[in-house]
Amino acid sequence: AEALREFIVTKDQVIVMGHKIADPDSFGACMGIYRAVVSLEKKAHIVINTVTESVRPLYDEIAESPAYEDDIFLTSDQALDYVTDSTMVIVVDTNKPQMTECPELLRRSRMIAVLDHHRQSSNVIENAVLSYVEPYSSSACEMVAEVLQYIADDIKIPSVEADCLYAGIMIDTRNFMNRTGVRTFEAAAFLRRCGADITRVRK
Repeated sequence: AEALREFIVTKDQVIVMGHKIADPDSFGACMGIYRAVVSLEKKAHIVINTVTESVRPLYDEIAESPAYEDDIFLTSDQALDYVTDSTMVIVVDTNKPQMTECPELLRRSRMIAVLDHHRQSSNVIENAVLSYVEPYSSSACEMVAEVLQYIADDIKIPSVEADCLYAGIMIDTRNFMNRTGVRTFEAAAFLRRCGADITRVRK
């Protein structure tokens, strides 16, 4: 969390992306990083090309909310227009360049960080300044929820974003049945304190 914070504060904006055809874990992790960046008073955008059924309700709620900028969500083409020398790219829930929403973004960015819970293959995102790959973690959302607790003091996470992160953990663990460790429940408890609504997430 400290390393990530140090990188974020040196840049003007951060573009976050998960893997193609985003699932709740990828989307939730993107929202969590978005909140971390905004809490450090930097601009943040999320690259998402295809909004799947599982992500649609949360995506719509955020896209329609006046609490968020109109350009919180970008397509790949739009994201490439936003890239400057002062842009950092953060990739979540994948460490394979060809699996990301916009591989071209990786080629254009000078500073890349990766947070993922899948095992690394031979084909990895190269020249990342920070690569936090933790195969023992249940989900990318669990990792991001942990980072959020340490990245800024008294961070306020809106309940819809807590829902996104909680949904990611819930889907990737099959309702806390698979690959759950102590840290999974600690992350879930943190998100509940932030206002995640379990009934709403289930629906």
